[in-house]
Amino acid sequence: MFLEDVTIEGFKSFSEKTNMSFQPGISVIIGNNGVGKSNILDAIVWALGEGDLDRIRCYSDDELFFAGSKDYPPASRASVELTFRQSEEKHAPTIKLRREVDKNGVDLFFIEDQPYASSVYLHKLAAFNLNHALKTIIRQEQINDILLRNPGLRLETICALLELQSSDSFSGRLKDRIADCLRRYMLYLIPEAEVSLELLSQNGDKGIDVVVILPGNRVRRAHQLSGGEKAITSLALKLAVFNQLRNPFYLLDEVEPSLDYTHHKSMQAFLKDVAANTQLVMITHLRSTIELADTLHGVRTRWDGSSFMKFYFDMDERLLRLYKCC
Repeated sequence: MFLEDVTIEGFKSFSEKTNMSFQPGISVIIGNNGVGKSNILDAIVWALGEGDLDRIRCYSDDELFFAGSKDYPPASRASVELTFRQSEEKHAPTIKLRREVDKNGVDLFFIEDQPYASSVYLHKLAAFNLNHALKTIIRQEQINDILLRNPGLRLETICALLELQSSDSFSGRLKDRIADCLRRYMLYLIPEAEVSLELLSQNGDKGIDVVVILPGNRVRRAHQLSGGEKAITSLALKLAVFNQLRNPFYLLDEVEPSLDYTHHKSMQAFLKDVAANTQLVMITHLRSTIELADTLHGVRTRWDGSSFMKFYFDMDERLLRLYKCC
């Protein structure tokens, strides 16, 4: 299953009804800073039932609505509809999910135009393999967070993502599956490095450390890695954990900026591996990532600050010419 269409109306910077289509593989969203690219990911997460305003970058409910401008009145209603296609077959059935909210606080959830209470809506997402969809998003400012935590909090974070009842459950086959996936990803990002997950126990407190052996037999634990090494390892670890959730897509918001040129190029093979089984919807400014796109979306702003889609197309030889204008 993959996310095929997103329709946004009155949500954040989108003053008019706006539609964008995606394909399996890697979909890239580009545009200048401040044009509303991240609002698209916010819209997807919100439509899937996110109730924590912090996770969609809002302080209050009012910020969910387009605020108005000289040419466009303030929105009294915000709506986001997601269409998922159940396979890559052209005539495969689709699932339509929609969330709407108005200024009076009426918050509505729909599956195929059938209304549901929020709790029922979230429960029913499990039937579509979307029960973990709110977890598989990485923001630019969150790339390193899992490695910046101490080993105990790092283990708690992973267990919470995997919905494990206790840290005792993170052992054996589960730990080995994540470690194997992490090693595979790191072979793309730092080809000569070795990485392992080490379970710790001290005075009854459990934790997990990440040990990386860099070229030249340089052993580094998570807190000893450089900024770029930490970004690479943290991204690989997060996606190795996500791999256990079997969510059909990941949302990645500018996850590559702290990497140097060599690692940007290495990331291409890494992203291709991840996208072989999981749809990626990515925001980026990097040419090396844009070159991988199966579909490309260009976002711009009108003079009043409202967002619009400048172009959308399946990737072809026009890539670099179009990229220069955005």
